[in-house]
Amino acid sequence: MCGLVGCLTDRRKVDNATYDQVVREMTKMIVHRGPDDEGYFADDNITMGFRRLSIIDLAGGHQPLSYDNERYWLTFNGEIYNYVELREQLIQEGYTFKTDSDSEVILGMYAKYQAKLTTYLRGMFAFVIWDKQEKTLFAARDQFGIKPFYYAIAGDDFYYASESKAIYKILKDKHFDQEALQDYLTFQYVPETETLTKEIKMLAPGCSLTKQLGHAPQIKRYYHREFHPVVRSEQDYATRLKETLIDSVKIHMRSDVPVGAFLSGGIDSSIVVAIAKQFNPNLKTISVGFERPGYSELDVAQETAAK
Repeated sequence: MCGLVGCLTDRRKVDNATYDQVVREMTKMIVHRGPDDEGYFADDNITMGFRRLSIIDLAGGHQPLSYDNERYWLTFNGEIYNYVELREQLIQEGYTFKTDSDSEVILGMYAKYQAKLTTYLRGMFAFVIWDKQEKTLFAARDQFGIKPFYYAIAGDDFYYASESKAIYKILKDKHFDQEALQDYLTFQYVPETETLTKEIKMLAPGCSLTKQLGHAPQIKRYYHREFHPVVRSEQDYATRLKETLIDSVKIHMRSDVPVGAFLSGGIDSSIVVAIAKQFNPNLKTISVGFERPGYSELDVAQETAAK
């Protein structure tokens, strides 16, 4: 799962130890997101923290990760499914890599495309890139908001984290949002980009955030959902749907650790598992049942697993 935290200050740090302590406290709040490793980076303006759950390039994927003679620094939560293809394209254009991780590919893409890199990424992600040369922080969240990203401004300091509680813990001034509570009681969730704390916001899906020293964060939507209905034959729809499912499941199989799948008795997970089995003969499935008549699908899940 992984988790990232950090603090960017608009002024030059007077006491680095204070910021380091704050970010380490924030990192402790998300230790459950990354049991395999932790890392930190700090300079005169930013302190970055990270907890890692290792999936790709177990040995070389330590974060924060640097690129281009340590000009760029990255913390990244998620997985880029087309990183192999993007890496090959960048290598052909003269870019070099020290690791086999999808994290470093993000840095290479940013070095080439800057903020436009998000349009090339296929996957689930929330990441922060710090440009030491331009003194600019760039953050982005995937198109559908699979991975979370929270942030808050407190005076000259800009905080961010994968979970709001990591920011909540270190904020001195915070206020309960009554309107957000009303939304929660109405919808059973708080609509993004708000949270139950007025000072903490959530970056919306398909959006990026740029923060330059001395300036307010600039948020830009890079992804727009567009639907253009067309009329095709039923067979054509079936063929396209099957091809899309196979392509999606196949690319999700990229991993340097064992891959498993949740398997209920329903058609959705059964189809996904059936396709995944073609590309991963050692696929393991996990099912959950209920000790109550009429609620458990374990018998159907068992039949599907057997087939």
